[in-house]
Amino acid sequence: MVNVLIEEKRQQMIELALTHGFTAKETIQCSQELDELINRYLRETALIDHSSSPFPQ
Repeated sequence: MVNVLIEEKRQQMIELALTHGFTAKETIQCSQELDELINRYLRETALIDHSSSPFPQ
C-alpha cells in the first residue's frame, strides 16, 4: 500500500516541478513528503525482513 502512495507522491512532485520549478516551495514540500513515505516503506520492509529471518539478531 505504501508503494502506491510513493508512486502517487512521485507523480505529484514531478508535476509540481514542471509547473512551479524544482526549487519552488511546493515542490520541496512534496519532495519531503515523498522522503517520509520512502523512509516509512524502508522501515516497514526492514521489520518484515527481520521478523522472517530464521537467525537471531
